[in-house]
Amino acid sequence: MPTNTRPIIAVLGSTVSGGTASPALRSRLEAAADQWHLARRHGVLPVVVCLGGIGGEGTEPEAPVMASIMESLGVPRDMLIEEAYSRTTEENLLHLRAMITDPRFPQAWAGKPASLAPDPRVLAYGGDERIPVTLVTSRFHVPRTLLIARHIGFIPRGVGAPDPENRRCWAIMREAGALLLWGARTVRRSLQR
Repeated sequence: MPTNTRPIIAVLGSTVSGGTASPALRSRLEAAADQWHLARRHGVLPVVVCLGGIGGEGTEPEAPVMASIMESLGVPRDMLIEEAYSRTTEENLLHLRAMITDPRFPQAWAGKPASLAPDPRVLAYGGDERIPVTLVTSRFHVPRTLLIARHIGFIPRGVGAPDPENRRCWAIMREAGALLLWGARTVRRSLQR
């Protein structure tokens, strides 16, 4: 089933605590808003999918806070989609694929809080079609995100937001471990088939 041809910018979440986005998340959102405004200047209106449930050290779903910040950065609410259930990069991308291959996309999600839109966790994983998408995340996170996205069936374009200086070393070590863990899970799943 072909997907809607509207361009998609998906911004991956990061920690939200007390309604406040972490510096890393704020940087990602600013980069995503820049991508949206650039597309708009060229006559294109992509939807922006804010991906993130309660992850890592967070205390509340990331997507609603992300959508609010995107609005404050000039992206209209009816261009924003909240996915507030994923906890990992892989879940971000699996839920994104499930939503955008659903025939109701983007109308069933655009401009609505996640609680009033279809739950991507219960949607069918959509087909074999390779789907182009712009993925916005922190620079250190781009390589692993693109690897997982290709594996899931996207034709991804990565946009790396600046990393907070004080967390760069930690981020690189975290990504190395996360890549090994994802690889081990992927091998285990293929052996179980």
